Amino acid sequence: MKKKLHRKLRQGALNTALCLLCAAACVLTVVAADYLESKYDWQLDYSFNNITTQGEATENLLDSLTRDVRMYAVFSDGSEDSQLIALLNRYQARTPHITWSQENLTRNPLLLQLASSYGDDSAVTSDCLIIRCEETGRTRVLTAEDYIERTYDFEQGMYRITGWQYEKSISEAILYVTADSLPRMQLLSGHGELDEASTTVMEDYLTSANYDLSRVNLLTDGAPDPEAPLMILSPTKDLSETELQMLTDYVQAGGDLFITVSYTDPDELPNFYALYRLYGFEPIPGLVLEDEARTDAYYESIPNLIPTMLTTDATGTLVAGGYDWLILAGARALETPTQQDSALSVYVALESTEGAYIRTLGAGSTVSIERQADDRTGPFALALCASRVFDGGQNSRAFIIGNDSMFLDNWMYAYTYSGELLLQVSQYLQGKPPVDLDILSRPAVRQQLNVSNVAAPVVLLTLLPMLVAVLAVAVLLPRRHL
Repeated sequence: MKKKLHRKLRQGALNTALCLLCAAACVLTVVAADYLESKYDWQLDYSFNNITTQGEATENLLDSLTRDVRMYAVFSDGSEDSQLIALLNRYQARTPHITWSQENLTRNPLLLQLASSYGDDSAVTSDCLIIRCEETGRTRVLTAEDYIERTYDFEQGMYRITGWQYEKSISEAILYVTADSLPRMQLLSGHGELDEASTTVMEDYLTSANYDLSRVNLLTDGAPDPEAPLMILSPTKDLSETELQMLTDYVQAGGDLFITVSYTDPDELPNFYALYRLYGFEPIPGLVLEDEARTDAYYESIPNLIPTMLTTDATGTLVAGGYDWLILAGARALETPTQQDSALSVYVALESTEGAYIRTLGAGSTVSIERQADDRTGPFALALCASRVFDGGQNSRAFIIGNDSMFLDNWMYAYTYSGELLLQVSQYLQGKPPVDLDILSRPAVRQQLNVSNVAAPVVLLTLLPMLVAVLAVAVLLPRRHL
């Protein structure tokens, strides 16, 4: 009896051990499979839009990397982005030059210092992706807004989320932090131009497009580099004679200009105007207002112009693609050249309607914006593209626009094509495109299933229950006497 009991206990212990070994083997298999899937990118993407699948452009970028990139996915507890995590695993699996880790700001506040080179620690939030290359010293911070593609719905009069740009945003950020050199833009300072607080949104937009920005004070920094365009943003104080000569030398060496003028800017800037006349234009005093009857030419009120975009070297791509809807909240008109100059080419890029008019609202003038009998009427040039060839053969280009607010407000970038215009003009002045990878956005909404022929589904849905009934009868009839 004891032998029998001992044998049963031994057999039970053996069975228990085998069960435990089997369970351990299953756990180890799952852990090993998960590790291999993450390390070697063996996971398959079955999502309808293949949101975590890398395209050819990304694969070529990763295969050509020679610098190490470290990425920190910062999440608050419970808000982890599974799509982003899956995509980061694929980036890491593709090349040994990329590593990433999941972080939490409350447990690792030093990440704020790490991203200080980005220029604004506030960009580091509880949910963001920090991409850092130690060799170049560059950092890029991506937030949820960087992963969203919006398309303007003209019927509804609003933007809708139409795609996800995880791959495009991350790949371009990697290219930005690892590039040997970046396209550059210079911002003139020292003459009451728009200050850093005013241009934060614009600078962030250009930086996100992988531009390297720097401010230039002619008195302390010397002449601008003619290899990079110079932005002159609505100055309110004039150039000195020495500074005018420095800028003249700059453009004669092939330097390009991006100029904004506001209707509130002073008109007594003779040295700046002398520079402007090199490109065949002068700002016209006063505020451009649209005819109230032309509701298609203004947004909500007549000072908010909706200009017509014309085809030029800087705007042709936008016009062809239909990316031409802009709002100029308070615009100044530009006088175009009246005399022939074989070395100068000037083209109107943005134009008001023929019903527009100019009101002078300065001191001693009426504050009414209603049309007066002696008001000058349109159409008016609101933006120009100009190109001048100097005696030495150098070609200097300029883009001039009678408004600056369209580049300074997040709303403008979100609901108009101001950002696209800014990048196209920057590319026109640079003579080369910015860092931009040809990566398509992934659809945000699954397309509805469209059935062209409903007969087949109806027949199928009818036959299935009948087939089940027939099979049931075939099975139950032999058992009816059981």
